[in-house]
Amino acid sequence: MKFQMSSFLMVFFLSALAYSCSTAQAGGSETQSIEIQTSAVCGTCKQTLEKAMANADGVSSSRLDLGNKVLTVEFDPDKTNAEALRKLVTETGYDADGQPANQTSHDNLPACCQKDSGLH
Repeated sequence: MKFQMSSFLMVFFLSALAYSCSTAQAGGSETQSIEIQTSAVCGTCKQTLEKAMANADGVSSSRLDLGNKVLTVEFDPDKTNAEALRKLVTETGYDADGQPANQTSHDNLPACCQKDSGLH
């Protein structure tokens, strides 16, 4: 009887531990994704935008597709939002979903990344 009771307690303890671990992992908010149309055209643009996103609070990943100029960003909605990410793109010097780039930031980009470079 003592063996059965200790076995039962061990199973109960392990079940409770497994449940608490699974609810702790599932408790956070889910990552959201946004696609932002940009004015980026080259590898330097890609590095610049992806670095800016990597340093942004709440962003878990970003990838710029130079073929269609779309920046895909995975983010935690508890820490940032789509509008803040678009604003970061414009403040970095690029257009974002039709919103014009911050002119000063744009003018500070390398020549190959600027709109009048002939690549746009």
